[in-house]
Amino acid sequence: MEKKIDEYRKERDLIVGEIGEFDEEDFRKSGISLEEFNNPTAETIQKLILYVKEEYDQTSIYSE
Repeated sequence: MEKKIDEYRKERDLIVGEIGEFDEEDFRKSGISLEEFNNPTAETIQKLILYVKEEYDQTSIYSE
């Protein structure tokens, strides 16, 4: 069964909470539109996870 939009919003908020905020640059880099961010689907969550993973990997390289 497909998750409700509220469940996707909770997932989105948890992920964004981990990175602090999601600003204009994040929208551009992730390929997620404001409309998509405000009305997330499974695809939005997948894009967000991939984006955070990529950014985290880059951050860990710089911090080593």
